[in-house]
Amino acid sequence: MDSLTQIVLGAAVGEAVLGRKVGNRAMLWGGICGTLPDLDVFANTVSDPMSALAYHRAFTHSLAFAVLIAPAVGLAIHRFYGGREGPIKSRWIWPALLLEFFVVLLVGSYLMPIEIYNIPQIVTVITLVFASIFLGVGGIRWLRGFPDKTPNTGWLGWTLLAFGAIVTHPLLDCFTAYGTQIFQPLAKSRVAWNTISVADPLYTIPFLVLLLWARSQVRGSVKRAWVNRAGLIVSSIYLALTVVNYFNVEDVLHRTLAADGIEAEATIIGPTILNNVLWSGTAKDANKDLYYFSQYSLFDEERRFEPWTEIEGHHDWIAPYANDRDLRIIRWFTKDYYNVIPTDTAAYLQVADLRYGLIAEDPNDPASYIFAWQVDTTVHPVRAWQRSAGPDEDVDMGDLFGRLWERAKGR
Repeated sequence: MDSLTQIVLGAAVGEAVLGRKVGNRAMLWGGICGTLPDLDVFANTVSDPMSALAYHRAFTHSLAFAVLIAPAVGLAIHRFYGGREGPIKSRWIWPALLLEFFVVLLVGSYLMPIEIYNIPQIVTVITLVFASIFLGVGGIRWLRGFPDKTPNTGWLGWTLLAFGAIVTHPLLDCFTAYGTQIFQPLAKSRVAWNTISVADPLYTIPFLVLLLWARSQVRGSVKRAWVNRAGLIVSSIYLALTVVNYFNVEDVLHRTLAADGIEAEATIIGPTILNNVLWSGTAKDANKDLYYFSQYSLFDEERRFEPWTEIEGHHDWIAPYANDRDLRIIRWFTKDYYNVIPTDTAAYLQVADLRYGLIAEDPNDPASYIFAWQVDTTVHPVRAWQRSAGPDEDVDMGDLFGRLWERAKGR
């Protein structure tokens, strides 16, 4: 999900684990650890677009990463506040911890079953950003004259905090339509339960308000613990309700397809952005290279997806290049829910992700898709990169959200 949500979740987990012992430090480092998996976005700075796409929400979002990195992070935080516990007693503890972080990330990245370019550069950049976090927090403490006299805790306690904050990040991402590669490097499949949007204010805002309220209470007080716990409970209840909505909407989709005589090989549903009321549904025809797209609101009077928009797949247009590395990544990322359409440039084709539906009515318009890539077929293997809207294709976001709002209110 979005970075703010992950920070709030990590901070709340940190407070639940160590708030009574270390006060506001628990929220601080919980929030930081909760964002560590997303350091993989820095792959964009040193690698090609398709490597960055495959690397995001991959090994850094895995259970293996959480298990292997949490002890190093916990020991680093413990030593940061003057602790002397832990398995490493050497004066070179900081270089040793950075080296461990680098090696774990490097080995895990090379074990990924998807071909990634420039792995050493990616791992180096992420390690440097990780080190800069400690430098930044240390610099702030130095400027403040090290005023915080809160007692430290053992490295095992910090390790538990780090693990809890890191592992809940990919677990939450599993509920989104984007999904996460939580079982890397053992499997390349992305776990995506499709129950919540990647940004949902009804999940985040109450959670944030309760976290800030807890932050204002006295360290170690019963009220602080209860308010923080309330944030975790309220957000979890909402997440559970999104699961209920998912199964309800999935049933509506299957009944609609049966009523309309559409034989589907596979289907996928997911909530539209910023809400859990309006859902998109895409069905892959069992007999033709054709997809059906529609939407359903929980406020619709009739329990059915309508109307259907037919989208031609045109998979044969890229069949000669389907096993080229960039297209393999796109096909893996989209789970084969994609279509191919021409662009204004004769040498390029556009491949669009159909899992998120359309943002305009014309399926033949390249600007109608949320996620799309341009593919250069003049080079072999082909090259692909995420499509950027041109000056004549700027999306009116106000109009887009206005149409989503009107549709969400139901028919």
